[in-house]
Amino acid sequence: MTQNKISELVLIHGWGFNYRIWRKFIPHIEDRWSVKCINLPGYGSPENKDGPDFDQESIDQIVNSINSDIPENAIILGWSLGGTVAIKLAQRRSDIKALVLLASSPCFMKKQDWQHGIEPDEFNHLLSQLSKDKIKTLHTFAGLVAMGEKHPRQTINELNEYILSNVPEQKTLMSGLEILRDEDLRQNLVKLHCPIGMIFGENDILIKRSTGSATQITRKDIHTIVIPETGHAPFLSRPRETADALIKLTTRLF
Repeated sequence: MTQNKISELVLIHGWGFNYRIWRKFIPHIEDRWSVKCINLPGYGSPENKDGPDFDQESIDQIVNSINSDIPENAIILGWSLGGTVAIKLAQRRSDIKALVLLASSPCFMKKQDWQHGIEPDEFNHLLSQLSKDKIKTLHTFAGLVAMGEKHPRQTINELNEYILSNVPEQKTLMSGLEILRDEDLRQNLVKLHCPIGMIFGENDILIKRSTGSATQITRKDIHTIVIPETGHAPFLSRPRETADALIKLTTRLF
């Protein structure tokens, strides 16, 4: 990766973790792109939690709150919940160069016409647990993220460190889960003007890799890559392989 920086790359984190989740990944991509990490509302650092909150905000309000931080002509990469935000952002901004969904989906919930999502009962259990104990819920989620990894305990330990370093407010976490439960952006994704790529963890139990082929049925120009022996956060367990996949993917898109 010795080429000159070709574009701005914006990283949008997922549920439960702020921009610091990208710490291991950035060194593998910063010589290729000018990287900017976005904090979603309510996910500020412990010393700076006075910014806009996620509480009861719609996905459109969230996009409004971060829109001015997104550079022009950028590639937008969203992980998990960040992918949901990225789809809406790409719908809003005609200058977005490309959209990359990392372990993300236009529709997180399983439906009659969409068998690639999370079972509603499982998701509702997470919501119920969150209403009682947010720390326990975050640790439960860390286990789900790491499931399918070759060395899951290592990933869980890393995620738990992030959890302990910055715990969002319960209302922020609840709002994020409700967005994942309620948003179905399949048609939004199909209508986007920009190139689209999707990266999946081979053994991800939250976002199945079949999501890619299912999405390609309605938009055939979507490119997908699967990273072997990874779960829901391949950029943590295999940052180099994820960086290589991103480079390969964007090369195909352009």
